[in-house]
Amino acid sequence: MKKVLTLVLVLIMGVAIVACGNSTAPDVEEGNGDTEEKQFDLIGGINLPTTHPYYLGMVRFGELMEEYSGGTITLEVFPNAQLGNERDVVEALQLGSVDVTLISAAPLSNFTDDFQLFDFPYIFNSREHAYEVLDGEIGRTMLDNLVNYDLIGLTFMENGFYWVGSTKTVNSLEDMKGLKIRSLENEMQVFGYGQLGANGIAMAFSEVPTSLQNGTLDAVGLTTSVMGVTGIYKNITALAKTWHYYAAAPLLMSKATFDQMSPSQQEAVIRAAKDATDYQRQESAKADAEYEKIMEEEGVTFTYPDLGAFYDAMVPGTYEKYVGEGKLIDPVLYAKVKEIGEKYGGDPGTWRP
Repeated sequence: MKKVLTLVLVLIMGVAIVACGNSTAPDVEEGNGDTEEKQFDLIGGINLPTTHPYYLGMVRFGELMEEYSGGTITLEVFPNAQLGNERDVVEALQLGSVDVTLISAAPLSNFTDDFQLFDFPYIFNSREHAYEVLDGEIGRTMLDNLVNYDLIGLTFMENGFYWVGSTKTVNSLEDMKGLKIRSLENEMQVFGYGQLGANGIAMAFSEVPTSLQNGTLDAVGLTTSVMGVTGIYKNITALAKTWHYYAAAPLLMSKATFDQMSPSQQEAVIRAAKDATDYQRQESAKADAEYEKIMEEEGVTFTYPDLGAFYDAMVPGTYEKYVGEGKLIDPVLYAKVKEIGEKYGGDPGTWRP
């Protein structure tokens, strides 16, 4: 009997040991400290081609995430609006069906008025001014607030400064009178062009080339890199260096995706976003210069209007209408941005960002 009992005990202990050895640990996101991390093969979408700095920045972001996460995070980038336009992709991020995007700030104005700041004319007087605001407390607060809308705001990349590309030469404020210029589908930008005496026409980007060809538009406000990679510059004859809007580009991740990652993977994402932003901004400035040279070689005329005149025409009226208590832009926020800008330039007429 003793031998039988001993044998039974041995068998029970053996089963227990095997069971412990084969137990399945809970997923990392449940916070049990497991060293084996879940694999994330992310997808991301942008609305511009593979030659644009948006794409270069997103690809670099993916490469760095893979490196910093030890290969547990990868990213496949779909360009040319293959996953939908910017608003579509933001909504897909909220649902968790797309993981990452790099967009203009405009679609985020649907959630919070904070991002209306980037539709204000001459809000930044140089790239350095923009970077200090975007990388500092103001930009960080704006991005952090997006968590309330199921989005993780990682950082601000960029699309650069707007110039006026037109089928008619623009070399002064007078030349803007009656000009039919494409605007983002944004009330403040339409109003800003109206302050110049132009007719701001809110229009989807896809309609711009045909509209320039058939005369529905006389002009478009865009960065040189966008005009270059999309070939829009072939539909204009002149380019006025007006620097009137700056296009910040938020890099976003789906909160549903981010929340599933382990703390170390989240750290890898944040670190990769910062390092990729430095790279993307360099590529953006380089692309602007390269396409400016290409346009000049292909016969586009460059003009240098008096920026002080443009500033004085656009800013006061836009400020009165949109900045103030209960209006689109918080006056305290506006004042802080302008205070930071004082170190980067004085008279707007001398600005050459």
